[in-house]
Amino acid sequence: MTSAATRSSSADRRRRLLRWSAGGVLLAGLAAVAWLLRDPEPVFAERRGTLVAADTFPATHDSTAREQVVALRSSSGLQVQLAVREPLRPASAPAGTAPTRRPLFLVLGGHQRGMRAGALVGDTRGTVFASLEYPFDGDHRAKGLAVVAQVPAIRRALYDIPPAVSLALDHLLARPDVDDTRVELVGASFGAPFATIAAARDPRVTRLWIAHGGGRPFAMIDQGLKRDVPIAAFRWPIAGLATLLASGPRFAPERWVGAVAPRPVVLLSAMDDERIPRVAVDALWDATAEPRERVWLPGKHMQGDRPDVLRALVDSVMARAARTSAR
Repeated sequence: MTSAATRSSSADRRRRLLRWSAGGVLLAGLAAVAWLLRDPEPVFAERRGTLVAADTFPATHDSTAREQVVALRSSSGLQVQLAVREPLRPASAPAGTAPTRRPLFLVLGGHQRGMRAGALVGDTRGTVFASLEYPFDGDHRAKGLAVVAQVPAIRRALYDIPPAVSLALDHLLARPDVDDTRVELVGASFGAPFATIAAARDPRVTRLWIAHGGGRPFAMIDQGLKRDVPIAAFRWPIAGLATLLASGPRFAPERWVGAVAPRPVVLLSAMDDERIPRVAVDALWDATAEPRERVWLPGKHMQGDRPDVLRALVDSVMARAARTSAR
């Protein structure tokens, strides 16, 4: 009896230990999820800081415009680069003439390609055109499983992009040739969520343009995985984890876009977009408030080797902006 009682007591201790261990793992998991999904607003406010430095690089010229890269630094330590493209001043302009105040376009166009947007636009059509590079300090070349090691850097970049937009506006709106009543913020493709958050938080943005973007981060990540992981049962857990690690529920643009009103929102979508699912486009549109406009353009998703798609998109944005300015 004594031996049996001892064995029973040991078994009870093991069961209690297993329950405590399982409970500890569950609590740790819940704490991790809560941290991943914490309110980003305090982080945005802290990282915004104040502009303390704007270092310029040598300008380049083409037949229509002058372009210059500017490196900005905040008191918080946040650093970001942007390329600023502006029309060439006429050679006949008298010395000392005050610069013409022009509409400002600030574009979030992609990782490692963001600052090339101005070159794709070419003629700025009388506007100051600035394109922002995402403030990512990780390994740009990481692929496959190596991306896992980059998750902390990716998360830092996600939280830094909206305040980086405001930091860029601090610099751009101090220019004498920028009209602060016509500030157009463009979120292109996967830059759409960050542009939406920035516009919702910064009242200096007078209109938000969402080009080939959508809501529902899980749906967009799932769409992006389909080619490599065609079986949904395997793909969905990966998409779910990626959405969690990217704070997708917090950064979903449909949570923020309503706060842009009463400033207008223009949603430009590709009819045959293979990267942004229709359910994501509709979710973002349904969350917008008036005044708003929805535009469907022919073709697939924008990318560098589709100049016709990019040209149609730029033409649509510039033509609509010009019509509004003329009223």
